[in-house]
Amino acid sequence: MKTRYRILFAALALLQAGCSDFVDLNPPTIVRQDQYFKTQADFAAAVNGLYSGLRGYYANFYLFAEIPSDNSEVNGYNLANADLDQLTWLTNTASIQTLWLSSYSTIARANIILDRIDAVPMDATIKEQFKGEARFVRALMYFNLVQFFGEVPLPLREITTEDEAYAYTRESTGKVYQQIQLDLQDAIKALPPGYDAANKGKATKGAAMGLLGKVYITNKQFAEGAAILKTLIESNNYTLLEKYEDVFRVDNSFNNEILFNVHYLGNGNSEGSNFSIAFAPFGSGTEITSGGNPAGSNQGTLDLFNAFETGDNRKNVSIARYPSSGDLYTRKFLDKPIANNEGNNDWPVLRYADVLLLYAEALNETGSSSEAVQPLNQVRKRAGLTGLTVASQAQLRELIQKERRVELCFEGHRWLDLLRTRQMLPVMTRYKENYKGKAYLVEYYEVDERKYRFPIPFRERSLNPALTQNEGYN
Repeated sequence: MKTRYRILFAALALLQAGCSDFVDLNPPTIVRQDQYFKTQADFAAAVNGLYSGLRGYYANFYLFAEIPSDNSEVNGYNLANADLDQLTWLTNTASIQTLWLSSYSTIARANIILDRIDAVPMDATIKEQFKGEARFVRALMYFNLVQFFGEVPLPLREITTEDEAYAYTRESTGKVYQQIQLDLQDAIKALPPGYDAANKGKATKGAAMGLLGKVYITNKQFAEGAAILKTLIESNNYTLLEKYEDVFRVDNSFNNEILFNVHYLGNGNSEGSNFSIAFAPFGSGTEITSGGNPAGSNQGTLDLFNAFETGDNRKNVSIARYPSSGDLYTRKFLDKPIANNEGNNDWPVLRYADVLLLYAEALNETGSSSEAVQPLNQVRKRAGLTGLTVASQAQLRELIQKERRVELCFEGHRWLDLLRTRQMLPVMTRYKENYKGKAYLVEYYEVDERKYRFPIPFRERSLNPALTQNEGYN
């Protein structure tokens, strides 16, 4: 295999066999790929590996889904991600390259499972479940990719040759969304509603339904989104917890509000999360968390702090002020890990409050504004707030997005909400104007139309010149 191909689409070829003209080793402690994927147990391990891969992926998801928004900012102590905060990213921004590679690495794993599983005898129900899990994870990765980058390559098979790798160029967003929907529709048919204690945390039928509803709404298919979310809500498999803070407790990972989370386990093997340390205020030592070096990496903004209504009981959990410095930080990820990457905080990818607010949005966009107020007010009631009365469609649209901001802050939704509603440009322009000289280096923000998409990484286009670039980037 040529040196160039060893680099090209490295993530897509991650699980391929070793290159005979580069190195030919067969260590006894490693199972070669041509000797693997032979039994049900092999596929069980491979599917579990998909979930393990999500740990690294979502460990830094906040960098792309919160930091660029008006919810979060970097600070003078932690400048590593200033380009994401100030919207000054370039085609060679390393973190965006990593996002691309880690997405396609996970997709490659899912594709190998789906390509090879039909040839292996195993329990038919388990086989369909494994396929459903792989399709769910693949859909999740493509959903994030299409939101961040727009048109993207769409490999759906295992890549085994150099020619195959070069053949993949960017597909239209319509085609990508169509495939995401097909994967999730198949996953809904194949996945169970729940699992036993040993398999908690795997993708369920409800998770696939919730994600499909979100996909529909993001793609402006509001009637389809309303229909699938209505079915999900009426299943009564999920509910809002009585206390908002209980959703995020480290000892309550698989509560009835969670449709899907990325599960971390602080077991001494670095399989835990680092959110509690990374998000704690810089200089707070062990006052809020333990071990490591609190970095204030996902620092809250004054604009978010002021967005909460008086009496909103979510505020003291969502965002607090550290007295010594005045820095704002989230208390959703509190934990006392023994060291870095040993926290038990999960990353909530999809929860029931999100579903209710998406349903309200879908109803409002299909002309049922009076009905849309009901799920919106369910979320507000749990927050200790009074219900809203019917407003115009435009007013209700704004109220729903405001509610999503305060309900879901720091959970990786704000930037994507601004993108899909096409509100990034006006919201971030207003934020820049309002906080010049007040928030950290806001005057250097580069807010413009091209920031609705990340650039296709320079490295990928250098390796495959057939990949086109998003408008406004070189």
